[in-house]
Amino acid sequence: MTPTPPPGPQTPPAPAARRPSLAGPVWLTVAGAVLLVGAVVAGVATTVLLVGTASSGVLRLDGQAGDVVVAEIDAPGAGTVELEAGERYAVHLVVPADADDATLDEDVLLQTPSGEVVAADGSPGVDMSSTVGQWSADTVGAFTAPETGTYTVAVPPASVADAHVLIAPDRDFAPFLRNIFGTVLGMFVAIGLGIVGVPVLAGGIVWWALRARSRRTA
Repeated sequence: MTPTPPPGPQTPPAPAARRPSLAGPVWLTVAGAVLLVGAVVAGVATTVLLVGTASSGVLRLDGQAGDVVVAEIDAPGAGTVELEAGERYAVHLVVPADADDATLDEDVLLQTPSGEVVAADGSPGVDMSSTVGQWSADTVGAFTAPETGTYTVAVPPASVADAHVLIAPDRDFAPFLRNIFGTVLGMFVAIGLGIVGVPVLAGGIVWWALRARSRRTA
């Protein structure tokens, strides 16, 4: 019998292909999504701040006196109002929206509970001008109440018909300016997050798709 030759060296099995990891694409996609969510949140917050800053609260959407108004008096006319000592108030002239350069003939006068006469001839903290529907409101003066109590208000005639005056707390300039800067900053933040977030998210999705294909091939 012919002896059987010894077996030759056997080829080791090929190592299994390593499957690419999805960790990188997943993290990039999540980062892009977070940036876009941040852009949306910043945009909504900025819009709310802008609306609150731009709205005077003097006129409602139906043209009636807003919630901040403490007195509404025809021009010409007279009325009474309860005011707090040391508080600053603004006088707003409300006229039809199509009226041009409407003014009061004189300053609004207020008689304090003790009999002193105060003229609303000061400058408001924020000069507001707003138009709602068929009515337009412009700040025409401001004053500080010297004492607490019931004031008698005398409103002079206006240069146009169907005019009336609204008295409301004056707005401080510093918070108004701070809100303006906050609005501008919020817009830049929202735009910046959106500019960065879109390509990051798109890149993550494309990378994820390519990596998933590589994993299937492996």
